[in-house]
Amino acid sequence: MSEFSGETLNLFFPQWQGSARFELFEGAKLLYEFLYSRVSFTQIPTSLTYSLVTDENILGYSQIFSQFSDACKAIEAHNPERILTIGGDCGVEIAPISFLNKRYDQTLTVIWLDAHGDLNTPDSSPSTHFHGMPLRVLLGEGDVNIVNRAFSTLCPEQVILAGAREFDPPERNFIQQKELSVFPAKAINDGNFDNLFSALNKADSDKLYIHFDLDVIEPEEFPHVACPTPGGIHIDRLTDLLVVLRSNFDIVGCSVLEFLPTGSKNLATLELVKLLDRVNLPLLAAL
Repeated sequence: MSEFSGETLNLFFPQWQGSARFELFEGAKLLYEFLYSRVSFTQIPTSLTYSLVTDENILGYSQIFSQFSDACKAIEAHNPERILTIGGDCGVEIAPISFLNKRYDQTLTVIWLDAHGDLNTPDSSPSTHFHGMPLRVLLGEGDVNIVNRAFSTLCPEQVILAGAREFDPPERNFIQQKELSVFPAKAINDGNFDNLFSALNKADSDKLYIHFDLDVIEPEEFPHVACPTPGGIHIDRLTDLLVVLRSNFDIVGCSVLEFLPTGSKNLATLELVKLLDRVNLPLLAAL
């Protein structure tokens, strides 16, 4: 690996196969087209083949693994200190998070802002959809080929689930077994960040990655997502949380994922851009 480059790598990774919904490719592309004139992105080639085959109990496995490998190669070539990902489904997170965790000597803390745990394995998944598996892979379990190709794995103490409110039974069992930190949307909406910050302080690292699946937001406030789930975080409280995180930690990576426009696509994209401006997500200020 080359010397530290000091740069931020902006990834455009519109993978959609993990959700089996091509609309996520279109959503990511709309956001990219709005931003690319102002910032340089490295694009990960994404298959547009509609026919998906289940292999290794993962729908679209061949495309997903190939795209994941391409993302790893692109990140290795740039060797960035920081990574921003504009992506399709949540499966795109494995390459950037595992790289940054390795880069920072296994000290990265990941806040998983998501309505779901994404903690299934190919054996436990009721759908075979990979976007329900990436956090489990990052924790070292799941498809062995993907786990082995990742740059590193996380320990349970490095992960904080924030706003998650819909789990499959195997995910609940895994959370209990590994004692993962879970902070429900209600606590965040009530402005109760104390326990979350206690968990962050216990992790003893200022290097933070923010995984941002848009479905963490209350769908009545932002419905443009693949899996709208009632009981989400209100945008005002999300803004408060991100401001506090930005003030207290070194944000070395973040993502914006699972954007699925409803109604007018252009209006939905403008709504998303306004949302990103409002929440002031770290690393997006330059956009």
